[in-house]
Amino acid sequence: MEKAKTLLFDDWVLYITNHFTHPVVEAQAASPRYHLARKLSEKGQKLLVYCPIGRHVGSPFRDFLTNLLPKRVVRGNTVYLFPPVIVSPASATTALTLAMGAFFILAYLSLTRVKIAAQYSTTMLVASVGAVVRMRKKIPLVANYGDPDFARERGLSRKAFRFCENLVLARRNAYAVIYVDEVIGEYLQDTFQFPRTKFLPNGGYERGSSPTSGGAATVAELRKRLELDSKRVVIYAGQISNGYRFDILAPAAAEVAPIVPDVVFLMIGGGPALPNLVSEVSSLHLDKNFRFLGPIPYAQLGKYLALSEVGLQLLNDMCMGTKVFMYMANRVAVVSVGTWYDRYHDFLRNGENVLLVPPDSKKLASAIVELLEDSAKRDEMEEAAWTSVRPYSWDDHADATLSLLHDAVMNSSGSATE
Repeated sequence: MEKAKTLLFDDWVLYITNHFTHPVVEAQAASPRYHLARKLSEKGQKLLVYCPIGRHVGSPFRDFLTNLLPKRVVRGNTVYLFPPVIVSPASATTALTLAMGAFFILAYLSLTRVKIAAQYSTTMLVASVGAVVRMRKKIPLVANYGDPDFARERGLSRKAFRFCENLVLARRNAYAVIYVDEVIGEYLQDTFQFPRTKFLPNGGYERGSSPTSGGAATVAELRKRLELDSKRVVIYAGQISNGYRFDILAPAAAEVAPIVPDVVFLMIGGGPALPNLVSEVSSLHLDKNFRFLGPIPYAQLGKYLALSEVGLQLLNDMCMGTKVFMYMANRVAVVSVGTWYDRYHDFLRNGENVLLVPPDSKKLASAIVELLEDSAKRDEMEEAAWTSVRPYSWDDHADATLSLLHDAVMNSSGSATE
C-alpha cells in the first residue's frame, strides 16, 4: 500500500470509460473497467470518471430519456460525469456522440478549471475523446485497447473505428497502450509498431482473497438445492448472447453425456440466445444435464464456481476474456473456444494452464471429457492457472496503470514519439 500511495497524483485523473453501456445492467459493476476505477479510488486517487457514450439503464426508451440530460454524481473522491447523449439503435449516432463528448469534456474542463494530471481510457472508441483532449489540453493519455474490434467491425463501422485507431495510435496521441489479449498485442505491433505497450489481462481479483472452498456450508447447501450431489459440473457464467458460440454447446454436451453420464452444465446468465439454447437442449433430450439459473450477482459467483470442475469460454474469435481470468483465479480448469486458439503462447498456454480449442462441437466435447475424466491433469492445470493470474490482482492493475500514467506525465508532451 505504501508503494501505491507514492504513485498517486495530487490532481485528478480523467478516466474515460464505456463500462456503463454494458447491455446487462448487473454486469456493469463486474467489468474490469469498473473494478480498476474502484481500486484506483480506494487507493486515494481522485478520479473524474467520464462516460462520453452514455449509459444503459434498462429498456431502449429509458436509455434514450436518461441520456438526454447531463448528470454529475459525486461519490467520495470520484466524480462521475455523463454528458448529454442521443442513444440510438445499432449505435447509429456513435460518431456524433463521440464528437459531442469531446466538445463537452473540453468545455467542462475549461469552465470548471479542474486540474487534470493524466488521462486513462478503456477502449479505442472512447480513447478518441482522450486523444482530442491530449491535442487541445496537452494532458498525457494512456489507452487500453479493449476488445479486438479490428476483427469484429465491418463496413462503415470499421472505417469509423479505424479513424479512432489512427487518431490514438498512428498519430501517437497515446503515450502507452494496454492490451488485454495476446493477439491484440500482436496487432498493435504489426499494424502500428506502437512503441510502448503493456499486457494487463481482462480481469483481476482482490489481493489476499482466496476462492470459496468446495466444502463450505454455503456450497454444500447450493449443491443440494441444485441436485448436484455426485455430479460433475461444467460452468458457463456470462452473457448468453449471439456473439458467443452457443451453437456448438448443446451438440458438444450430447457428445459428452454418454461418456460422462453424471455431467451437468451449469448455465449462469441471460440474453437473447438463451431461448434457442434451451430449445436445442430440450430437443436433444439433455434437460437433466443442464441447469439454467439466469443472472447471478457477481459477488455471489464464488460458491457456484466452487461447485465446478470445468469453466467454459465460448467466444467466436479470441480465447481470452474476463470469464477465463475469473475461472483461473477461482481454480476452475478452463476450456476456451475461439478461432484464434492456436495464436496463444504466453499468458494462455494450451495444455498447461488452459485447454484451447477451435469452435467445433466434437473438439469442445473432447476437451471437456479430458478434464472431467483426468482429475490429476485438472489439478495440475488449476494450479498452473492460479500461478499465471497471481501477479494480476486489482491492486497490481491499479499500480501498473498509475505507473504508466506517471511515465506519461514525465514526458512533457505525453506523446509516444517525443
